Amino acid sequence: MPRKSRTTKAVQRYLGGQVRRTVLPNGLRVLTERMPHSHTFSVGFFVDVGSVSENPKLNGASHFLEHVLFKGTRRRRPEEISAAIESVGGDINAYTAKEHTCFYARVLSDDADLAVDVLADMITSSQIVGREVQAERTVILDEIAMHADDPVESVQELVSARLLPTAGLRLPVIGTEQSITALSRGQILRHWQRNYHPGSIVVAAAGDVDHDRLVEQLAALGDFGAPAKRPPRPLRGGPAGGERVLADKRPFEQTTVSLAYPGPGLFEAERFPLGLLSVIIGGGMSSRLFVEVRERRGLAYGIEAGETSYADGGLWSVDWQCAPEKVEEILILVRAELEQIAADGVQESELERAKGQLRGQTVLSYEGPQSRMSRLGTAELTGDRRTVSELLDEYDRVDTAAVGRSAAALLDSEPVLALVGPRKPGRKINKLLG
Repeated sequence: MPRKSRTTKAVQRYLGGQVRRTVLPNGLRVLTERMPHSHTFSVGFFVDVGSVSENPKLNGASHFLEHVLFKGTRRRRPEEISAAIESVGGDINAYTAKEHTCFYARVLSDDADLAVDVLADMITSSQIVGREVQAERTVILDEIAMHADDPVESVQELVSARLLPTAGLRLPVIGTEQSITALSRGQILRHWQRNYHPGSIVVAAAGDVDHDRLVEQLAALGDFGAPAKRPPRPLRGGPAGGERVLADKRPFEQTTVSLAYPGPGLFEAERFPLGLLSVIIGGGMSSRLFVEVRERRGLAYGIEAGETSYADGGLWSVDWQCAPEKVEEILILVRAELEQIAADGVQESELERAKGQLRGQTVLSYEGPQSRMSRLGTAELTGDRRTVSELLDEYDRVDTAAVGRSAAALLDSEPVLALVGPRKPGRKINKLLG
């Protein structure tokens, strides 16, 4: 008989802010969460475009656009955009992800109107002039080179390109040197006009929020952009195919390793037992692999496991860095832990500790207005209307048998081993993958 959920009271006590949602006549969605004891205002404009929307020729266009929208509007010069927010002690920034782009600001609540005005001005009225496009092209090419020098980033790109289930998800968010060099101002301008329109944008805010005032301010924007006729999202497919050992030889002292498996999408029930398996096997200093690999054997400074989920699919991985000669020994230990859990399951007490750890980390991660704003925006874009309490209840319903089945399912699938380091692995490493 399933154990009664412990989640609801504990989480509602910490995450009990009032959430309101309004859809404007032009299709713009507005969500707010009022936090009674907050004196700050965090707001984000979440746009339904990222690398998942691109093809190889347009790869990096969403990220490029994120950069150039900071380069001046009809009302503000480039330096005036950041100065407007920084002059009141706030901060403003943006990021591009595989499934969305976000522009956000954090200010004192008295300056909420200013923050919304600056962001809306960027989204709707940017100039995107040629000289600024050329300047940002150089910056982005430097950013690509910087990412290439980071072995962790390189390993993640190898795994994503091989395991994620659709072509758009496999593309690097930042683009490639070839695609960024070839992108024209016209392509970037059209990408903005087609993808930045009210129906593709969610505005989310949290903290000391006046929902009605925010709606009033945003309603004044009217219509903008020209919605593109998007092709339907591709059906989820399998791995891209090819070699199972992906090695990138680099002159580093250590080897960065990711053992990765195909994983469930955002709305698949398998996420919940697999998430708890992540905590048990590699979710902190008390996890099985950290104790065995770091504490008992001293083979690596750290090792961790985790899942990455998108609407169309995801992946699950165990990641570590070690001396090149220790890769195979650690890989054997990782496989052995998965095999043991698949065969024998986990102890009830171990599963309860994992649930408690996940519950506490989740509540702590949503303590501030900025994290709550971010969750409101991304959840609305993906259509995930589940509350934090409802999601944690799903984890609470997982039993030991389900965790064992998750480990067995991983072992039945075909993993990829990605390595970035000073030497390529020996031939026998393929056999260790199972």
